[in-house]
Amino acid sequence: MKLKIAILLFIIILNNACDVSQEGTDCALVDCAVGQLFSVELIDNDGNNLITNGTYAISEISITTNESEIDLIPFNSNDFLNFIVENKSGESIYTIRFSESEIDTLNLNLVELNQTSVCCGPYYAVQSATYNGTDHEILANENDDFFKITVVK
Repeated sequence: MKLKIAILLFIIILNNACDVSQEGTDCALVDCAVGQLFSVELIDNDGNNLITNGTYAISEISITTNESEIDLIPFNSNDFLNFIVENKSGESIYTIRFSESEIDTLNLNLVELNQTSVCCGPYYAVQSATYNGTDHEILANENDDFFKITVVK
């Protein structure tokens, strides 16, 4: 619980530090290390969350891209697979390993957003998501700083 609060506090501080609406902000002095947060919700045909009901345990799931393991982020709840995507335009492929015999593939296509200021940027949006070869609707919050898909397994 303390880790969740610490991460949330860190994100809030960085968001405030990167507020370009303030007059006189010197973006060269700001180092924003926060990337694009993405979540995968895993559900069954009846809409039951497969992490909540114990089908999958977050501690046993790993996500890799370019042969590097990505940390899962405890954000809001542990009902989703939350992670930071690569900050680059184009396609990124993520391998999600549930066990030695169950491995899924997530393809994300990111586009750079046109912004008047590059303070703490550039910023990217998830344009499309494909999970195991199936296209998924991307749900975004109002600020486009959080993207999610729901996968029926």
